[in-house]
Amino acid sequence: MKVLLWKDSRKNIETILGNGKLDYGVDFYSTTPDITEGYISPDGNSFVVRVKISKISKYSAQKGLISKKKSDLKGIISIDSAEEINPKPTSDFKLSTRTKVVKTHAIAEVIEIEAQHVKGLIESIPKEVNSIIKEAEKLGFTLPLSVAEKVASLTGSITPSQTKELLKKIKSDMETKAIDPYEAVGIIAAQSIGEPGTQMTMRTFHFAGVREMNVTLGLPRLIEIVDARRIPSTPTMTIHLRAGLEKDQSAVSTVIKELENTTLLDVAEIITDVGEQTLTVVPDSARMKERLVAFEDILSALDSVKQVNLKPDMEKHTVEIKPQQESYKKLYQVQEQLKILTIKGVPGIKRAIARAEKDSGEYVLYTQGSNLKEVLQIENIDPYRTYTNDIVEIANVLGIEAAREAVFLEAERTLEEQGLEVDKRHLMLVADMMSFTGSIRAVGRQGISGRKSSVLARAAFEITTKHLLRAGLMGEVDLLSGVAENIIVGQPITLGTGSVNLVYHGPKKE
Repeated sequence: MKVLLWKDSRKNIETILGNGKLDYGVDFYSTTPDITEGYISPDGNSFVVRVKISKISKYSAQKGLISKKKSDLKGIISIDSAEEINPKPTSDFKLSTRTKVVKTHAIAEVIEIEAQHVKGLIESIPKEVNSIIKEAEKLGFTLPLSVAEKVASLTGSITPSQTKELLKKIKSDMETKAIDPYEAVGIIAAQSIGEPGTQMTMRTFHFAGVREMNVTLGLPRLIEIVDARRIPSTPTMTIHLRAGLEKDQSAVSTVIKELENTTLLDVAEIITDVGEQTLTVVPDSARMKERLVAFEDILSALDSVKQVNLKPDMEKHTVEIKPQQESYKKLYQVQEQLKILTIKGVPGIKRAIARAEKDSGEYVLYTQGSNLKEVLQIENIDPYRTYTNDIVEIANVLGIEAAREAVFLEAERTLEEQGLEVDKRHLMLVADMMSFTGSIRAVGRQGISGRKSSVLARAAFEITTKHLLRAGLMGEVDLLSGVAENIIVGQPITLGTGSVNLVYHGPKKE
């Protein structure tokens, strides 16, 4: 549903709330049909009043008309009712323009959240698999789901007694391969990832077979992941369309147009009049239709240009722009600014291309640039299969658990592309260590190593004097519970056999 958003003074907002039903003169006019609802904001960011609109008409002088301001009125909004609401941020609306602050007015769509019941994990497990898991619980151990599925696939070819014997053998193997208490898992994980890492190609750029786009792979990508870089060197997204639209070329084309940035020059011509010191924007209706851009989108984008006066012609659909400071230099600067002015598109997405999968024929979109929050609001994309390689962005939008999974998947994919096999458990340990505090931390002095509880361990890593001096000033105590700090003071480390303390009592005296 399309709605009208506009910015107004607090005094005018109180007047609208006090009157309820009224005709309200405003300094804009919208030709968008079927607008029945509007939202008003005092700052352009948070909308605090909702109004029901019966009609939007061109301005004409009326007796007793309440107006937004005294002059330069262009339209009249017939308001049927007004109510105060809990503040709604601009993120609750789908704006067609790049800016997320409404300066005068904007046409937007209300983002409707669709609630779906998702089956729980237990409910989704097939009965035969569930019975295998329960049988394992009777034997005193918990069977992983993937192993239970494999055992269940054999139930038709083996007897129940053989199934029980197989489960006993699995239990024995799991107990044999379990990590011993006080095992140095961190050192083993570091060695297991670091040693194959020396065999990685230093710099590899390609994009899943798409020649037009590149992405960082190999060792540079692995370093980006463990360093928890805020912005990866080549951010990219993989976007799938909703069920039923995966093979629809027109739907794919529409989504690409919504994703890619559209500049003013893509949909309009800019005519410069040096004598009058004006610039005239003349939109091309065919190109606007092709790019799904409305005239209001152009007006909203032009509102963001500073130190200019706008004179829109709503009938001819043109906009005359005059710099406030009349000079040839200023005219040229405004002209260059208009050429690159963004009208529509997702900020951060420079380019998007579609590729049909060989097996299924389904179209998958690949983007140059990433903006997960904005892309998830696009109507025809599948939010459950949309992915970005920006781990910090995933943490901000979807939460720390999703980011933990992304660290694991990105590291696993990077190693697999180089033909290197590393046990998943080592990568899972790294992902856990980077995320267990509730935020993504780097494996380095700014993250995990630099925030250890042990003063000596921090001092042994980097910047020794700084850590020791700060610890002395703050009166920190080192409990000597880790590896590095025990080596420094010359006593056994608390791992393996060093974790056990033996006390000899001797024979009792008679």
